[in-house]
Amino acid sequence: MKLLWVTAKRLGTDLASTTQLAVTNSLTQRGWKVTIVAPQRNPSQDNSLTKEAEKEISNGGHSFFGVKRSHKPGLGWLTFGRDLKKKLPAIVNDGDFDVALVEWQAVAGSHKVLVQSNVPWLIVDRSPPVFRSLAGRLQWFEYRRAYKLASTKGAVGSVPKSHALADWNRQHKRIVEPIIILEAGVDVSMFKPSNFTGVPTIVHHGQLDQEREIMRLVDIGSVIAARGIDFKMRIAGTGNRLTELQKTATQHDWLEVLGPLPSDQIPEFLATGHVAIFPLPDDEIWRLSSPLKVREWAAAGLPMVLSNITPHKSIGEKNWVRLVDVNAPFDDWANQVEELLKADLVSIGREARNDAEREFDWQQTTESLHLKLTELAGL
Repeated sequence: MKLLWVTAKRLGTDLASTTQLAVTNSLTQRGWKVTIVAPQRNPSQDNSLTKEAEKEISNGGHSFFGVKRSHKPGLGWLTFGRDLKKKLPAIVNDGDFDVALVEWQAVAGSHKVLVQSNVPWLIVDRSPPVFRSLAGRLQWFEYRRAYKLASTKGAVGSVPKSHALADWNRQHKRIVEPIIILEAGVDVSMFKPSNFTGVPTIVHHGQLDQEREIMRLVDIGSVIAARGIDFKMRIAGTGNRLTELQKTATQHDWLEVLGPLPSDQIPEFLATGHVAIFPLPDDEIWRLSSPLKVREWAAAGLPMVLSNITPHKSIGEKNWVRLVDVNAPFDDWANQVEELLKADLVSIGREARNDAEREFDWQQTTESLHLKLTELAGL
């Protein structure tokens, strides 16, 4: 069974690329031989990847082909699509693929050769554009165009990351039926549960962007510090507010900002935590998401305090989840954190880990996709 996956994520560089590698590994364990086509890390170097991504692909037995994608905001989709059109025909002709997964950023550069080669393909939607800048508006143009091409140029279905995203696109009359939901998952075996020793530590990792109102973490931490509580807050990730966070960290002895971490260091980082926190705003774009970070925190056995929005509520009522209204005062967030720090963290963390094993492992979240791919391959 041969699968082609065309993704716009730079493997091993983009934080979100862990999804592509994890899904690929899960499908490989089910018998799929996967070829990944993705942007190379450095446009001046063919097939350049981080050592971490190279190791992941090699260990999984996958094949990789690199294409160019500009790092300049607003130009990535244009250069990526153009290079796909040049390189993908040879890859497809040599690959004898049974089926293909094409992320929406890659549809314009991929659909023609796949249709011509009679390779059934699904449009994959891990997230609509997030940013509100000029580059973001250009991405929205490409997003709408991708769905239009998918619905008129031969896509045989769509793979959104959540039921909310599927319903939203259906309302805008751009979904491609049938729908196969691919929720965020986690390789639970990679995470070592926290032992809750040392100074109580609040952790967060992910995209550190203004669009996520990430500076609210500092506001919450300041309230906790004002109460005289001995604690640390450790933040890891990258984004347009990283520099501001790092400057702020020099003003607070309780705050540590590490910057981006390789995916294989994230489990170790989370194991230092006692409580995770995510005050994500209630913007439309976040209502459509699938909470990957929440699932990783559960795998690490971390209780968590989250904003009371659709993706966080989708986890269900769990003893290890505390929800706070988005517009609640920061004191409410501090109250929830303080209550958890006084609770039986070992017992609560064990529940989180057990739920992650039963519900969030990639072997569970990729099952529907595997069945659909098998059907399309005629197997």
